[in-house]
Order: sequence, then structure tokens, then C-alpha cells
Amino acid sequence: MMNKTKRWLRGLPWLAGAGFVFLILPIQLSADASDFAKANIFTAILLLAAWLAFSIGLALTSLPRLVPRIFFFGPIVALMIFLAAFKFERVDGELNPIFRLRWGGEQQLAADATPSAGNGESVDGAKLPPQFFEARPTDFPQFLGPNRNAMLNSAALDPNWNSTPPKIAWKKSIGDGWSGFAIQGDIAVTMEQRELEEWISAYSVLDGGLIWRYVIDSKHSNIMGGIGPRSTPTIVDNQVIACSAVSEVVCMDLQSGEKIWSCDLLELAGTTQAEFEKEVLWGRSGSALAVADKVFVPLGGAGANVQTLLALDRKSGKEVWRGGTDQISYSSPLLATLAGVPQIVLTSQMQVAAYDLESGQQLWSVPWPSSSSNDASVSQPVVLDDSQVLISKGYGGGCRLLEIVRDGEAWKVNEPIWISKSSLRTKFTSCVVKDGFAYGLSDGILECVRLSDGKKQWKNGRYRQGQVLLVDDYLLVTSERGELVLLSANPRDFEEIGKVQVIGDVTWNTAALSGNRFLMRNSDEAACVLLPLK
Repeated sequence: MMNKTKRWLRGLPWLAGAGFVFLILPIQLSADASDFAKANIFTAILLLAAWLAFSIGLALTSLPRLVPRIFFFGPIVALMIFLAAFKFERVDGELNPIFRLRWGGEQQLAADATPSAGNGESVDGAKLPPQFFEARPTDFPQFLGPNRNAMLNSAALDPNWNSTPPKIAWKKSIGDGWSGFAIQGDIAVTMEQRELEEWISAYSVLDGGLIWRYVIDSKHSNIMGGIGPRSTPTIVDNQVIACSAVSEVVCMDLQSGEKIWSCDLLELAGTTQAEFEKEVLWGRSGSALAVADKVFVPLGGAGANVQTLLALDRKSGKEVWRGGTDQISYSSPLLATLAGVPQIVLTSQMQVAAYDLESGQQLWSVPWPSSSSNDASVSQPVVLDDSQVLISKGYGGGCRLLEIVRDGEAWKVNEPIWISKSSLRTKFTSCVVKDGFAYGLSDGILECVRLSDGKKQWKNGRYRQGQVLLVDDYLLVTSERGELVLLSANPRDFEEIGKVQVIGDVTWNTAALSGNRFLMRNSDEAACVLLPLK
């Protein structure tokens, strides 16, 4: 009897280890219906548990002691050797770790610390012809384009990529950060981290040469979110307005990069970087919005001293008003007209709300809870018409269609027209809308949803945590792996037309399109792709 009990106890670790390994299969198979990041976390935990269980099982056998020791210590030694050669850099959108060799990477970035215009030197903006900076109807002057909704009708794309494939005009190294490009004329402005400096950088769209840079002495870094600025500059009236990931909002001349004014958001919020980033782990990510004579910027704060939205005078940078008391999120303010009234709509930490342009008074709000130090809200609300707003979110949040009504001076948010927890779980991206259908990367898989009732039409194409741009009848998707994909905005069926590899992995940044020049970047590379037009 004792021998049977011992045999059973010796077999228990093997059964447990096999059970842990078996559980991995259903978790991975169901990841597309839940969350790939959570599935990867559970998989890593189960693999660790299986390794420990098998190590115990081997130790209880009559095999030579060397065997269980090699099984237990071998992976530890291998991991130590790996970490001696590679350093952890960041995680991707599904929480897979990204490593880089401990030597070589810094030298490459240092060698490119002063990007060139093809001749090894920076360009003097004053020497460029005026038409280089002139505004055009095809400009992409701010975050997500002219209307801040990632929807364009300014380019007639030729979908026949087999006979006329896209061409990469230029590609170059760039500093860390998740900023996108804003384009006016032939100049494109973005933000990047260079060692201890945040750069607001202006590049030539034609060849990638550096026109000017404005330097801010600050750095935001987070082990999960990575290094560098997050917001995209705004170009308006030949000026550039940009927000640091840490504190500074600065307005510059588009041609020279010279400062016109700046203000310190940490000072205005009465806090420090350390205090603020305890509550907003990912740093400041909101892109400045310019409307008439004002600039709108998410403010935030720490402790009880939190205010949501700040309005600045566009000429002087002086404060005009503050509105709301909710902590900021990863989202950016946008201009919307609801019930005939222009207003600023912003997704903050616990709600989606609208603010009066002149006073900052909160007009309406709807609960939309998140945590700016965990499952932050990233996606932009999509205004469908005079009363309907589509909101979406990753981390299991899903989407819902809101109805906003006004009765005299009173505003009301009715019960959602529909709610779907399983659709349009947009994690780092936003939805686009065409002809009554919404398209978005739902936990990294492209999905189409009918707006009248929230019914899913199809879900296909795992592009991970990339970005989507709607151009007329086509979707331009930049995948997290750095691919550019052309798809038809077809609610009947998933239709991938073409695909080209452009840059490397962890491409989270929003893209920009001006004419036929498509600009995309990540925290390592930037590129310009020439798209075929009809």
C-alpha cells in the first residue's frame, strides 16, 4: 500500500505539468475571442508552472541527480546568457517582450542623431522656396487627419498593386516615441526622443531630410509603454503646436522652428512629473487641438487637484479656461457639432464628455471607465451625425452607440442605441465609418460592424495593434509588424487587395497621407511610401 501511495505521489507532478501544458491549447485557440495579451500572460504562467512541476517530477525519480539538475538549472543558465547578450526594450501590443542586442543599437542612433537631407547636413528652412511650406487641399495637418477622424476623400487610390505596386521613396532611423506625422505642403512634423531630449522634428516629405528641430529637455519612459513622446503635432496657420509627453506645450513657426510661445502643464496643474506619472503611467499622449483663437490640451493633475481640459489663447499661450475634474487618458480632444452646437469632445479616464468652447462648461457626459495607469482609453469617439456618437475601447471594453439630445439648455445622453462587449475592442487605434458600417482593429483583428444594430458583419485579418485609415472606398491598414495593407471597405466580405512590408515591428504610430505620399513610423524607423493613384 505504501509503495502504491509513493508511486501516486511521484506521478502527481507529471500529471500537473501535463495539465498545465494541455490548458495552453484552449487559451491560445480562444485568444481571438478574448484578448491576445491576457492569453499570452496565462500561457507564460502555465509554461513556468509546467517547468516547475516537471522539475519536481524528475527529482522524485531514480534517475541520476544530474538529469533533474540540468532540467532545472539549464533554462536559468540559458536565460542568463541571453540577457547578457540582449537587453529588454519594450513589449508589443500583445505583451510579447522585445529584446535588442546590448551593443550596436546606440551607435546606430548616434550616427543618425543629425538626420540629413541627402547631403549629410540639415536644411535651413529659410533657404527653401515658399511653395515648400504652402498649404494644400491634400494636407494632413494633425492627428488622424484634417477632421481628426482618420477618414479622407482627397486621394483616388489605384487598387491594382500587382501592376503598379507602392514604392518606398525613403526610409530612415528615427528616435523613440509613438507620435505620428502632421503634413503641410512638403514638410512633415513629428516628435521623437533623442537620449534625454524630446525633439519636435520637421522633415522633408520629399527625401526625409531634417529641416529643423526644437529641443525640450525632458524624457518620459515606462517599461510597458516604452520611451518618448506620444502626441502628434498640429499645424495651423503656418504654426506648429506640439505637446511633450512630460509637460511642455510649445508653438513654433512652421518654416524656421523658432518658438512663438510655450507653457508648462505640470506647473499649471500644480504637480511634478513623478506625482503625475503615478496616476497617468503612459505620460501625456493627447494631441493639441486648434479651433479658431484657442488651443485645447488635456491637463490632468495628481491627487485631488485634477482638471480635465485646458484652453489656451492661440496667439499668446495664456490660459483661457479649465473644464472638467476627471483624470486624462490616452485620448485627444476633437471638435464636434451635436444638436447644432460646436463643442469639444474628449474621452478622459472615467467618462466621455463634451465641453463648451467659450467657457469650458461640461455640457454632457457618459460613464466610460478605465485606468490611465492600466487599461487606458485610447480610441477617439466617432461622431456619426448631429446626435449619434460611436465609442469603442480595448481591454474587453467593446463599443456602444450613444444618442445625445438637447432640450433647451439641458443636455441628455439617452440609453445607448446598442452595446457590444465583443465587437470593436480597439486597443491602440480608433474606428472609421463608411456608409453605415464601422471598421476597426478589434483586439488586433480587422472587423466590420453594422451601425444600425451593432451586428458584426465579418472579422478577419490579424494585423495586431496597428492603425486604420479610410481613403474613399479603401482601408489602409498599418500592421503592428510594419506592413502596409490595402483592403476594400466592403461590409459584405473581408477583401485584402495588397500588402507591402515597409518598416519593422511594434508599429503603433498613426500614419499620414498627403497626395500619394504615405508616411508611417515606429520608434525605430520612419518611411515614405508612394502610393499609386488612378
